[in-house]
Amino acid sequence: MSQRTKFVLLLAIFMLPTLASFVAFYFFPPPKATAYGELISPAIPLPESPVAMLGGQNAGVPQNLRGKWLILTRDEGRCDERCQAKLVVLRQARLVLGREQDRVLRVVLVEDNVAPQASVLREHEGTIWVAAKDLAWTKLLPLPPGGDPRSYIYAVDPLGNVFIRYGDSPDIKKLANDLRRVLKASQIG
Repeated sequence: MSQRTKFVLLLAIFMLPTLASFVAFYFFPPPKATAYGELISPAIPLPESPVAMLGGQNAGVPQNLRGKWLILTRDEGRCDERCQAKLVVLRQARLVLGREQDRVLRVVLVEDNVAPQASVLREHEGTIWVAAKDLAWTKLLPLPPGGDPRSYIYAVDPLGNVFIRYGDSPDIKKLANDLRRVLKASQIG
């Protein structure tokens, strides 16, 4: 082999990885990693204030709900079919998390301060029912213009920041995947 052929061959060997990465990046882009829910930017901090629980339950829950990840929604104490459907989504999304589920609490902000029926409390055991009639949190939860406040599910980090919102009837697996991603990336809560 001539010196020139050796040089061209050596140059090609060193240029091939760069060329391959260029082709892969521009012609075969990786899928975009996006959240299923609507990210709230900037995140909205919820004031640190004690919350009153309904239903005479929830022993051992922190008084201000800090230090745990929350998936929360707001509704009335009578909890109609739509409310119960949201509660099923909250429960199933938390269960899908597997061993990480202990880091997440399910919370319902009850806007009329009426405790739900005993059958609803039993069916959704482990859900924290918060008297929210006078709680500032309900005014801070972000809504799109004309949105029904009771149709959304929110995720709150252990520091009390609302960072993502899910619309009416969210996909349970996709919601759980969002939660799994933030739980994996976070060392708190």
